[in-house]
Amino acid sequence: MKIKDGFLLREIADTHVVIPIAERVIDFKGMMILNDVSASVWEFMGEHRTHDEILDHILDSYEVDKETAENDLYGLLDQMEASGVLEK
Repeated sequence: MKIKDGFLLREIADTHVVIPIAERVIDFKGMMILNDVSASVWEFMGEHRTHDEILDHILDSYEVDKETAENDLYGLLDQMEASGVLEK
């Protein structure tokens, strides 16, 4: 999995915002706001990553138990897929 080309993550007033660029503006209306953990995952997914690699990144970066991290990761990936920003 990785983030599709045509999306940028920017920090605006201490808020992580995903914005579409170029032809992505046509399909993706608006923007997406991410929390710190989601923004970290977004940046980590700049290259193709497996689910386990992303989960390990979260567990290495944050004090969270594996079950919580995995549940939150599934939720984030589902939202990314529904928004059309995820490339499998």
